[in-house]
Amino acid sequence: MAAAASVAAIAVPGTAWAACGVAKTSAADVGTFSPAALYSTDTVPSAMPYVATTGSFGCANTTLLALMSNDSLVATVKAGTVLQLKSGTATATYLLAADPAGQYPLVPGTSRTLVNGTGLALLSNGRAAVPIYLKARSTTSLAPGVYTGSFEVKWDWSFCTLLGLDALGLVNICLNRDSGSASGTVAVTMTVAEKGAIVSVSQRTTWEASASTNNPKAIPGSKLRIMMRIENPDIVPLDLNTLAVTLPTPAGLRIALDGDGTGNGPVVRGDDTTGTTGLRFSYVSPSDGGDDVDFATGSNVWGYTPVAGDATTQGLVTAVKFNPKGKMAAGTAYTISIPYSVK
Repeated sequence: MAAAASVAAIAVPGTAWAACGVAKTSAADVGTFSPAALYSTDTVPSAMPYVATTGSFGCANTTLLALMSNDSLVATVKAGTVLQLKSGTATATYLLAADPAGQYPLVPGTSRTLVNGTGLALLSNGRAAVPIYLKARSTTSLAPGVYTGSFEVKWDWSFCTLLGLDALGLVNICLNRDSGSASGTVAVTMTVAEKGAIVSVSQRTTWEASASTNNPKAIPGSKLRIMMRIENPDIVPLDLNTLAVTLPTPAGLRIALDGDGTGNGPVVRGDDTTGTTGLRFSYVSPSDGGDDVDFATGSNVWGYTPVAGDATTQGLVTAVKFNPKGKMAAGTAYTISIPYSVK
């Protein structure tokens, strides 16, 4: 009579998992966005990307075992949940998804499978913390403030927690399985704040009368150039033709519309620092009413016309306004510079 075949299994060292579970409550701050970035219509979505929240589900070990055919993870947002964030009477709605591209939406009351054996896995590189992605939006311009809300997710999971080999040492088998079902609530915070243009000012001495120096100093009679770097920190463009930057005349200086002493380049310069701003800038002369530069005198009375090279009229300029045209693209920078002389 033949002997019975052995069915013993061999555990694989180092593949044990700590248990998976759901945090009853977890907090998620999705960041700060401008009203313009959150604005959406029926045809144009908000510019806010899908941002990862904690999701409330995770496993204590980050190691990702090879998925087994019976492994599964299903998320269900509680039916009837109104996906809103509120600040006083202002309300933003939001979308949830199982992936950062929003291709696998999470709709309240409808289950979404994140893991289905070896055929479907929406997990990036582990089960230590499974995020749920959120994208906020509003059909009106939201008031600045801190917006809060929450959503509840029910998680159903079954994962192999200990792999082994069959008696022949050839086939992976599951020796232990972690299965469960639990719900957790994610508390969401989002800040809405304006993100207007940021202007930083610097200066560089360009000329002095001494012909023996290669490093001109800012002494009386010398000339320098003041540079204004204008940045759009937002994830959306600035509104069309709304950019205006005013430069008050610094103490001890007067504008020098006859140039910076180097004889190189335009007097008033516009430079598309990143090459992608989409802005247009023009300076023709102090008297040209159609260019993008305006001068003020006294208590900022605009429309003043100094004479280039004339110390008296140039000395009466108290501020200069620059109005580049166009829509300044998101995340870009533009530099405008103008020369001054040291009194």
